[in-house]
Amino acid sequence: MIKKFFCKENGSITLFVLIAMLFFLFVVFGMFMRSSNSNMAQTSEVDQIKEEYEESVNNIDQIYNETLIENLSSLLKPGDFVNYTYDTVTDGYSLSSTYSGYTSDQSIRQTTNLQWQVLSVNYDGTVDLISKTTTDQEVYLGGVLGYNNGVFLMNDICKQLYSNSSLGIEARSINIEDIENKMNTAGITAKNAYIYAETKYGNTKTYGNVYYPDLYIQENGSGINSTQIKTNGINQSDNGYSNPTTKTSSIANEGLTLTQTFYTLDNLSSYFDDTQVIQMLFTSKSNNYWLASRYANCDSANALFGLYYINPASPSNISGITSFSSDNSNSNAESTYLCPIITLDITQIQPCTGTADGTDTTITHMHQIKE
Repeated sequence: MIKKFFCKENGSITLFVLIAMLFFLFVVFGMFMRSSNSNMAQTSEVDQIKEEYEESVNNIDQIYNETLIENLSSLLKPGDFVNYTYDTVTDGYSLSSTYSGYTSDQSIRQTTNLQWQVLSVNYDGTVDLISKTTTDQEVYLGGVLGYNNGVFLMNDICKQLYSNSSLGIEARSINIEDIENKMNTAGITAKNAYIYAETKYGNTKTYGNVYYPDLYIQENGSGINSTQIKTNGINQSDNGYSNPTTKTSSIANEGLTLTQTFYTLDNLSSYFDDTQVIQMLFTSKSNNYWLASRYANCDSANALFGLYYINPASPSNISGITSFSSDNSNSNAESTYLCPIITLDITQIQPCTGTADGTDTTITHMHQIKE
């Protein structure tokens, strides 16, 4: 009986110890988990702080540039003069009749002493400058060659004659987007509402067995032997070719679908709100000037292809010169002037200390370009 008692007592002691040990382990495990969670939270917090710090360090240049651009943007306004000097080109630009559609070769000289004004301060941190006046020599373009090469040639002439290689600045011709980007709502509405021969701007018309300029097959809005128009091609102000071409025209045996991209507007000044922009685009220009942009025009009998231009005389207007017709007829070459534009990084500009009215080239009256 005493043996059973001790066995019972021993059994009871063993169970008690086991329960006590389990309780102890549970308490220790709980303390460990709280400590572990606390350490993990601290580690996560440290990692987050470290990540935010590293991100801030990595963004220092970006923050600096954004602040600099914002500050510079507040100091530049449309119409301000900038003291930009382009490289001197004594030989001019040789334009072969093989590419221009004109009857003779042309030698386009560089216009000296063009003045430059701020046309746009852009969201990407760049600034567009436009020449105050047009160039002083006309450029002849016409026929199907003028259509195929016109945009490339306008841009290339400006590039060769009005760029600055040491500053990395490349000139181009003004185009229709530069004009439209400055239009007010009334101007855009009038453009979109334009109708020619019963075809509204942006709508299509399909012709039968007719000709088209070879470049047109690359352009958005074209339907060659199809009523489905191209949407993954080039736009009307894209060069189209990397070099001027001798290609002319082809025939669409199964029909040609044309998107109306031509419009004309009179009294352009009413379609712009900024008086300085009106001054730069029209008032200060004494000559008509090309826009480096093609158009297609849905005439009742034939599809017409041409190039845009601006007549700045009051009342100013935007219109076009037909180069080629789908009946395979070429128009004579027409002449007008060029208006160069350059784009540079806003950080390249040193703002003037006074009013940038262009009365002289000093830092007081003209923004400077950093060398």
